[in-house]
Amino acid sequence: MEILRNMWRRKFRTFLTIFGIVIGMFAFTVMGSMALKFNKMIDGGKRFITGQISIMPKGGSYMGSGGGMLPVDTLNKIAQIEGVDAVAAGIELSLEEPDPDDPTGSSISFGTPPTIEGTDLNSNHKNRNWLTLDMKDGRMLEKGDSDDKIVIGYTIALDKKWHVSDKVKIRGREFEVIGIIDKTMTGPDSYVFMPITPARELFIEANPFLKSLKEQSDNAAKISDRALAAMPTQTREQILQAKSFKVEDVNTMAAASWKDGEDSETVSNRIKDQFKDEVLVLSPVKMGEEIDKATVIFNAIILGVAIIALVVGGFSIINTMVMSISERTKEIGIKKAMGASSWSIAREYSLEAGIIGLLGGGIGMGLGVLTAILLNNKMASKGAEIFLIQSNFLIVVIVFSFIIGIIAGIIPAFRAARMKAVDAIREL
Repeated sequence: MEILRNMWRRKFRTFLTIFGIVIGMFAFTVMGSMALKFNKMIDGGKRFITGQISIMPKGGSYMGSGGGMLPVDTLNKIAQIEGVDAVAAGIELSLEEPDPDDPTGSSISFGTPPTIEGTDLNSNHKNRNWLTLDMKDGRMLEKGDSDDKIVIGYTIALDKKWHVSDKVKIRGREFEVIGIIDKTMTGPDSYVFMPITPARELFIEANPFLKSLKEQSDNAAKISDRALAAMPTQTREQILQAKSFKVEDVNTMAAASWKDGEDSETVSNRIKDQFKDEVLVLSPVKMGEEIDKATVIFNAIILGVAIIALVVGGFSIINTMVMSISERTKEIGIKKAMGASSWSIAREYSLEAGIIGLLGGGIGMGLGVLTAILLNNKMASKGAEIFLIQSNFLIVVIVFSFIIGIIAGIIPAFRAARMKAVDAIREL
């Protein structure tokens, strides 16, 4: 109570000091909750990527850019490599058709954009780190499901207001929702999982070149061998080339799992050595290392904010406590003359500084949490929540602000403790 009374006696100066700490802790809370969301997303992606060997078309990338395809014959050969357990082909494309007013998709998006993930349900491939996904409602796709069944992510369900058993249209085709994935805070929240056959068909329909090629192939298939033999050589070669097109060769990505007891890096290198001119192989170990590097910069920003909060808040408290001790020199002398120990004097002023830090930290944290919640609620309908509030992080913010106050108050407190009673009384 005495500490609180002393703070109240100099309420304007105490308010200014607390306000300085509030600003620092507010920034620390907001940036920290953003970092938690960012790291949660990255961690989920890292778990997925490091649980399989990712295979892309030559010249492509993990995000599906590049125009190459992965022929099914190539994937079948990869499946025969020593150490490979299974290979699953996949198709990835945007959930929405391109906006005529924004054909390049240049609008800003937080997190993973809504994406169709075509899955080969007949493959025995399993991601080692992500064997299954928890379901909020319904069930996951299974072998034998018809082509009109889909499973949607948490954000997709929220954004589209889709429910289990709903009949929905995706790129002009009707599907039935059989499951909604529980919130993962990462990629699957924005995914629509469907069997690979309809995903291929949607992908071909969205690609003018592939659409034309398929139409030529369908027309060529109707020409009999007898009619083909009677055609000019050049025409016959063009038709034969069109006939060679296979829908099964339209794969934008693939994933390989390795057998128990095998080293993922060794198996990855075997695939690279044999198919280096045909595919791009992303090994789990190296991809994990690249992801770790990407998180360092963002986390360094958070550390910088914490240091700024420490410096600003610390100097504010030091200034306040030094001025407070100067004004209360006579009071300190009287206390020591009445038998107060140096330790009790030091403890009193250290605790006062700690309480100032605690109050500033609590208010700053509260404002930061409120800001994060309001922004998340505003962005939730677009699946763009960018803050993650966790109780253990909030405890760290409170403890951190209290420690800042204690550390900043140590120097003034020991200065007060070292005063001699007679000199302190005489000073005023």
